[in-house]
Formats: sequence, C-alpha cells, structure tokens
Amino acid sequence: LYVDAPETKVGSGRQHHWLFDEGVLHWNQHRRDNNFKPDFAKTDFVKDASTSRLWGCPADLVGSERVVLSGIDLRFANLKGANLSRADLRHAKLQGADLRDANLSSCNLESADLTDCDLRGANLDGAVLVRTRLVSANLTGASLKDTNFAWADISHMQACFKAASNANMFGVVRHDYAANAV
Repeated sequence: LYVDAPETKVGSGRQHHWLFDEGVLHWNQHRRDNNFKPDFAKTDFVKDASTSRLWGCPADLVGSERVVLSGIDLRFANLKGANLSRADLRHAKLQGADLRDANLSSCNLESADLTDCDLRGANLDGAVLVRTRLVSANLTGASLKDTNFAWADISHMQACFKAASNANMFGVVRHDYAANAV
C-alpha cells in the first residue's frame, strides 16, 4: 500500500484553497493530477468549512448542517489532531491516513476506506462506521463510545474494546484482529 504513497510537495495554503474554495470534486481532480500528500494536521474543518462551499446539509441526511466531504480522496493525508466532528465522510478514501488524536465524534464514515489508518487516540464517539473498511487500522487508545461498526470490515484491526462501550458490532467482518483487553 505504501509503495503508492505520494512524494510531491504542495504548499498547505494551496491545498487549503483547493479544498475549501473549490470543493471536493476539484480537490479530487488535483489529487489525481498532482499526486501529493495532503497535510491538514490540526485543521479545524468545522470552523474553516463554515464559510465555504463545504458547509451544508446533505439532502439524504437528517439533521443540522455539517462539513460535507463525501467521496473525498485523503489517502495518506496528515490529519493528526484535526477536528472533523459531525463531518459527512461517506465513501471517503482515507487509506494510510494519519488520524492520531483527531476528533471524528458523530462523524459519518459509512462505506469509507480506512485501511491502514492510524487512529490512535482519536475520538470516534457516536461515529457511524457502517460498511467501513478498517483493515489493519490502529485504533489503540481511541474513544469508541456508541460507535456503530455494523457490517464493517475490522480484519487485522488493533483496538481496545474496553473503550467501545455501547458500540454496535453487529455483522462485523473480522479475521485475525488484535483486540487488547486493557
């Protein structure tokens, strides 16, 4: 997987402009054309998106407005410490992303690909991970209270299930996962 990790450097101001000013479709096109590693470490997506085209209420979701990043390509992105609470990340490509200490509480990650993601210390309380790929993801130390893992692929995932109080594990696919009791 990491053989395909991009090496091209693109300035953070330019990345911010492509995403927040031009939107997800243009962002994904820039990712295809330039093959760079996104860097949004410690970015407050909720604050930054509230005045951009990324803020809204998807027609198929009930509830208030949120950051809409459905289908975004953030493979290998540095999102360490980012605030993505309540974000719509359905069908997002997050393979190999660094999401350590990120706030993903109440986030909708349905059918997203988080293969090989580093989610150590992340807040996933109330997140929707239905049909999400978490193959070889590291969720050690992550907060998983009321997280919905229904039908998710958690094969080879590392996690502490004591932190998963009231989590929905219905129908999960798991092969050789490493679950810690502590």
